[in-house]
Amino acid sequence: MDRRVTSRWLFDTSVYVAVLRDEAFAREFRPRYLRDIPHTHFSSVVAQELLAGARTPRHERQAGALYEPFERARRFVTPSHRVWKETGTLLAALARKQPRLRSKLARGFLNDVLIALSARGIGAAVVTRNGEDFRLIQQFRTFGLDVI
Repeated sequence: MDRRVTSRWLFDTSVYVAVLRDEAFAREFRPRYLRDIPHTHFSSVVAQELLAGARTPRHERQAGALYEPFERARRFVTPSHRVWKETGTLLAALARKQPRLRSKLARGFLNDVLIALSARGIGAAVVTRNGEDFRLIQQFRTFGLDVI
Protein backbone atom coordinates (compact mmCIF):
# COMPACT_ATOMS: atom_id res chain seq x y z
CA MET A 1 0.00 0.00 0.00
CA ASP A 2 1.21 3.49 -0.80
CA ARG A 3 1.93 5.19 2.55
CA ARG A 4 0.82 8.53 1.09
CA VAL A 5 -2.74 7.26 0.72
CA THR A 6 -3.41 7.20 4.45
CA SER A 7 -1.91 8.65 7.56
CA ARG A 8 -3.90 6.44 9.93
CA TRP A 9 -3.50 2.75 10.62
CA LEU A 10 -5.53 0.10 12.40
CA PHE A 11 -3.76 -3.21 12.98
CA ASP A 12 -5.88 -6.34 12.78
CA THR A 13 -5.72 -9.03 15.46
CA SER A 14 -3.62 -11.23 13.18
CA VAL A 15 -0.73 -8.75 13.43
CA TYR A 16 -0.80 -8.60 17.22
CA VAL A 17 -1.08 -12.39 17.53
CA ALA A 18 1.93 -12.77 15.23
CA VAL A 19 3.90 -10.29 17.36
CA LEU A 20 3.08 -12.31 20.49
CA ARG A 21 3.75 -15.75 19.00
CA ASP A 22 6.51 -15.26 16.43
CA GLU A 23 9.73 -13.66 17.68
CA ALA A 24 11.19 -13.33 14.18
CA PHE A 25 8.08 -11.52 12.93
CA ALA A 26 8.06 -9.30 16.02
CA ARG A 27 11.69 -8.25 15.41
CA GLU A 28 11.02 -7.59 11.73
CA PHE A 29 7.79 -5.69 12.40
CA ARG A 30 9.09 -3.54 15.28
CA PRO A 31 10.61 -0.71 13.15
CA ARG A 32 7.37 -0.27 11.24
CA TYR A 33 5.31 -0.35 14.42
CA LEU A 34 7.50 2.29 16.07
CA ARG A 35 7.30 4.46 12.94
CA ASP A 36 3.52 4.14 12.59
CA ILE A 37 2.46 4.17 16.26
CA PRO A 38 1.73 7.93 16.36
CA HIS A 39 -0.81 7.39 13.57
CA THR A 40 -2.20 4.07 14.78
CA HIS A 41 -5.59 3.45 16.38
CA PHE A 42 -6.67 0.32 18.23
CA SER A 43 -9.97 -1.43 17.57
CA SER A 44 -12.11 -2.49 20.51
CA VAL A 45 -12.95 -5.54 18.37
CA VAL A 46 -9.25 -6.46 18.34
CA ALA A 47 -9.06 -5.99 22.12
CA GLN A 48 -12.02 -8.35 22.50
CA GLU A 49 -10.41 -10.96 20.24
CA LEU A 50 -7.09 -10.77 22.10
CA LEU A 51 -8.79 -11.12 25.48
CA ALA A 52 -11.02 -13.96 24.26
CA GLY A 53 -7.90 -15.80 23.10
CA ALA A 54 -6.01 -15.27 26.36
CA ARG A 55 -5.64 -18.66 28.02
CA THR A 56 -3.58 -17.60 31.01
CA PRO A 57 -3.20 -14.52 33.22
CA ARG A 58 0.11 -13.87 31.40
CA HIS A 59 -1.74 -13.79 28.06
CA GLU A 60 -4.23 -11.31 29.52
CA ARG A 61 -1.38 -9.07 30.66
CA GLN A 62 0.23 -9.28 27.22
CA ALA A 63 -3.06 -8.29 25.59
CA GLY A 64 -3.41 -5.38 28.00
CA ALA A 65 0.11 -4.21 27.24
CA LEU A 66 -0.96 -3.92 23.60
CA TYR A 67 -4.21 -1.99 24.00
CA GLU A 68 -3.81 -0.02 27.24
CA PRO A 69 -1.49 2.63 25.73
CA PHE A 70 -4.18 3.34 23.14
CA GLU A 71 -6.80 3.65 25.87
CA ARG A 72 -4.63 6.21 27.66
CA ALA A 73 -4.07 8.12 24.41
CA ARG A 74 -7.80 7.89 23.54
CA ARG A 75 -7.01 6.37 20.16
CA PHE A 76 -9.54 3.56 20.36
CA VAL A 77 -12.05 2.82 17.63
CA THR A 78 -15.33 1.19 18.63
CA PRO A 79 -17.92 0.22 16.00
CA SER A 80 -20.77 2.71 15.93
CA HIS A 81 -24.43 1.87 15.50
CA ARG A 82 -24.08 2.83 11.81
CA VAL A 83 -21.11 0.44 11.42
CA TRP A 84 -23.08 -2.41 13.02
CA LYS A 85 -25.98 -1.82 10.60
CA GLU A 86 -23.67 -1.57 7.60
CA THR A 87 -21.97 -4.79 8.73
CA GLY A 88 -25.32 -6.59 8.81
CA THR A 89 -26.15 -5.33 5.33
CA LEU A 90 -22.75 -6.40 4.00
CA LEU A 91 -22.99 -9.87 5.56
CA ALA A 92 -26.46 -10.37 4.07
CA ALA A 93 -25.23 -9.28 0.63
CA LEU A 94 -22.26 -11.62 0.89
CA ALA A 95 -24.49 -14.55 1.90
CA ARG A 96 -26.75 -13.87 -1.09
CA LYS A 97 -23.90 -13.42 -3.56
CA GLN A 98 -21.71 -16.27 -2.32
CA PRO A 99 -23.84 -18.83 -0.43
CA ARG A 100 -20.86 -21.22 -0.14
CA LEU A 101 -19.30 -18.75 2.32
CA ARG A 102 -22.09 -18.95 4.90
CA SER A 103 -19.96 -21.06 7.24
CA LYS A 104 -17.22 -18.40 7.07
CA LEU A 105 -19.75 -15.81 8.19
CA ALA A 106 -20.29 -17.74 11.40
CA ARG A 107 -16.56 -18.02 12.24
CA GLY A 108 -15.15 -14.63 13.13
CA PHE A 109 -15.77 -12.95 9.80
CA LEU A 110 -18.19 -10.59 11.55
CA ASN A 111 -15.27 -9.18 13.53
CA ASP A 112 -13.22 -8.63 10.37
CA VAL A 113 -16.08 -6.66 8.82
CA LEU A 114 -16.47 -4.57 11.98
CA ILE A 115 -12.73 -3.83 11.96
CA ALA A 116 -12.72 -2.92 8.26
CA LEU A 117 -15.75 -0.64 8.44
CA SER A 118 -14.56 1.01 11.65
CA ALA A 119 -11.19 1.73 10.03
CA ARG A 120 -12.97 3.10 6.98
CA GLY A 121 -15.03 5.37 9.22
CA ILE A 122 -11.92 7.13 10.56
CA GLY A 123 -10.02 7.09 7.27
CA ALA A 124 -7.55 4.44 8.43
CA ALA A 125 -6.13 1.51 6.52
CA VAL A 126 -6.31 -1.99 7.99
CA VAL A 127 -2.93 -3.69 8.40
CA THR A 128 -3.36 -7.47 8.47
CA ARG A 129 -1.78 -10.84 7.81
CA ASN A 130 -5.25 -12.11 6.82
CA GLY A 131 -5.51 -10.75 3.30
CA GLU A 132 -8.09 -13.25 2.08
CA ASP A 133 -10.92 -12.14 4.37
CA PHE A 134 -10.24 -8.44 4.05
CA ARG A 135 -9.99 -8.62 0.25
CA LEU A 136 -13.36 -10.35 0.26
CA ILE A 137 -14.79 -7.45 2.28
CA GLN A 138 -13.29 -5.03 -0.26
CA GLN A 139 -15.54 -6.58 -2.90
CA PHE A 140 -18.42 -4.90 -1.05
CA ARG A 141 -16.87 -1.78 0.54
CA THR A 142 -13.80 0.27 -0.19
CA PHE A 143 -11.23 0.80 2.55
CA GLY A 144 -7.47 0.98 2.80
CA LEU A 145 -5.71 -2.36 3.20
CA ASP A 146 -2.08 -3.29 3.77
CA VAL A 147 -1.43 -7.04 3.82
CA ILE A 148 1.90 -7.88 5.43
